[in-house]
Amino acid sequence: MSEIRRTGCQPVLLFVSSKPKALRLGFFALVAIVAALIAVDFSLAWVYISALTQPGCSAPISLDDIDLPEEHWLPTEDGHSLRAWYYPSKNGAAILALGGIGGSLGEALPPARALIEAGYGVLQIDSRACAKPPARVTLGADEMQDVVAGLDFLLSRSEVAPDRIGGLGFSMGGVTLIQAAARLPQIQALIAEGGYDQLGHHIVQPGAKTSLGRKIFLYTVAGVFWLQTGVNPWEVSPIADLPAISPRPVFLIYGEHEIARANGRAQFDAAGEPKRLWVVPGGDHGDNYHIAIEEYERRVLEFFDQALGR
Repeated sequence: MSEIRRTGCQPVLLFVSSKPKALRLGFFALVAIVAALIAVDFSLAWVYISALTQPGCSAPISLDDIDLPEEHWLPTEDGHSLRAWYYPSKNGAAILALGGIGGSLGEALPPARALIEAGYGVLQIDSRACAKPPARVTLGADEMQDVVAGLDFLLSRSEVAPDRIGGLGFSMGGVTLIQAAARLPQIQALIAEGGYDQLGHHIVQPGAKTSLGRKIFLYTVAGVFWLQTGVNPWEVSPIADLPAISPRPVFLIYGEHEIARANGRAQFDAAGEPKRLWVVPGGDHGDNYHIAIEEYERRVLEFFDQALGR
């Protein structure tokens, strides 16, 4: 761009550069793009965590050929009431069953049929999404209060021996029971299937080879989880709690195709004796029971029979 000015009698040609203006426009455009990417990243993480922690209440499916359970509403320390199904004990022992995000009632994992048929009392606790009033699912943090409520109920039952209470957890339920058992000596034996090792690491996957954009998104997801639930995901760490359960026995179950991403072998190494590990050949998260029903039931019953003195 040029401009002609007159000085005295002679015209002078001046050149005015447009580069500073272009640089400013480019800078503002870059800031706008970065801001838009941050907004999209945060929005997607917010929607994802909202769906994860507020999954809605699913209707349970009763166990076929099993007498209908007693239904109870258990009060928790944080002011909620949780639906629970209780199959009364016939042998003096009882198992506290906790499932994944959808709860553990009826046919939901972890499987209860074999335990009930063998005479064990089984207390299945529903998802916090079905609580009164509804509560956020926190992937094993606030759910420890559900274990306390369940234990209080079982200890109030005259047919249950207080030194013969065990825990059986699937996924989030296994994580919850590991943490609870480290703090509650009333849980005399524990089976945990398919749980992660530490929630923060499970979300951000620090050792995974992935793009910078995905890494940023995963850290945003972890931050949004903390923001929405008030739970620091790096403080939810079953692998750190496993050593405290010893000398009470622990049995960890993982499918062949899930154990690596759950860091299952490191969890087994962290646990004290006595301990067991079963890696289900061909198994994956949620499939282990269905692909090895007879062996699954045999191993579970054998463990609790030995641990709780059938």
